[in-house]
Amino acid sequence: MQVLSQGSSHPEPGTTVHKNSTFGASHTGAAAKTAVHSTTEDADEWAKAVREATENVARIEALNAESGQRGNSWALPVTTGRRARTPIWSGRAQWQHQVRTLLNSPTGTEICKKNTISTEAAFAVAVTHASLAEGKTGRGVTASRERIANRAGVSVTVVKRARRVLGALGMAVEQERGRYLTKIESMAAEAHHGHRQFRAASVWALISPRAAVTTITAPFTKSRKPSRATLRSAAYRTRTRARAASRTSPHPSGRGPLSPSGGFVLPSLVLKFSPTHAHTRAGKPKNPQRTTPRPIELQRTAAQLIAHIPGLKTARHVGRICDVLANTDIDVTRWTGRDIARKLTADTQSRGWVWPTQLTRPTAFLRWRLAQIDWSQPSPAERARENDRTRLAEQAARRREIRERDSHVATAHTRAEIMKQLRERLSTRRPA
Repeated sequence: MQVLSQGSSHPEPGTTVHKNSTFGASHTGAAAKTAVHSTTEDADEWAKAVREATENVARIEALNAESGQRGNSWALPVTTGRRARTPIWSGRAQWQHQVRTLLNSPTGTEICKKNTISTEAAFAVAVTHASLAEGKTGRGVTASRERIANRAGVSVTVVKRARRVLGALGMAVEQERGRYLTKIESMAAEAHHGHRQFRAASVWALISPRAAVTTITAPFTKSRKPSRATLRSAAYRTRTRARAASRTSPHPSGRGPLSPSGGFVLPSLVLKFSPTHAHTRAGKPKNPQRTTPRPIELQRTAAQLIAHIPGLKTARHVGRICDVLANTDIDVTRWTGRDIARKLTADTQSRGWVWPTQLTRPTAFLRWRLAQIDWSQPSPAERARENDRTRLAEQAARRREIRERDSHVATAHTRAEIMKQLRERLSTRRPA
């Protein structure tokens, strides 16, 4: 029976001792030893977990630092020996020229035919690989096949075949095969870009073999043609030097000691005998314009029309499009270039036609198309402005109705006055 302390219904923990008739007081000591042992094991497990986590963090940091990760995805690290054995390319433009030359050769044509791919598709995939590679070494092509196919405008199967062709030509090598990431690599990927990643694409390197570098000449780079301003400046300098060399002076070295630095030319003489001032004296303007400038609305409409119809960019000057618009019944103050382009597109679709990919005579084609459309109808811009005016008028009417409705609503003071008047009337009607 438990001994209660001072009549309390709860025994004191320090004074109560549980005894077992079979094990006696030794059972309490065994329980204490078990508790101490379990606490020690928990502490050891916690220390082990902390140590493993610290080691994993160090491994992740070292893995990301050694592999040199870049971009929004985590790439498979390439071993040092494999990276050292892989040569670099001779440059992006040179590598593309080498691939183009090898694909056009009989050997390249035979390899493409064997892999069921055209040389143009293989070259498109090669150019995409070159745009994704490092500029100095040609390595680090870590994009997925889906991304390369999307940028090259081909399918994933074509990308696989093009890679086999590049490998057979010796212009590319796969350094690491794409695979699923390990647990440590997945954590390293998450530490690199912040989201989960379970797979990584193959790592390719673009190379320039010694045979391709020695046998294929570098691409011809056309020298830049000097501009007309440069040629005029050079001719002016030549004439100035020749004129200065032909001059004779009584003083062998420079000006004489009594000659002023500015010479004896007087401003009045310059103004008197200047050709420009002679035209002014004769009543002629200084800079007469040969032609009347085109209206600014016409020029703006022509520029917008060229911007919305790429086929008209083959015209040599925007003035030709201005002349075509001026000779039609189109009112450029009502029709914008965008409206004209939309009207032409709608007319083309209604007739079941399609826009030509290339226009050899853009002005004649535009003149013929504009002559077949009635431009007296309201333009889309006018209809849009009319719709805006109608909508604004409706909004103003609704606001006016709301104001009138609110003006008839009685205020609290008005309601109190009305109730007071009603009470006074009722009080006067009550019988005495």
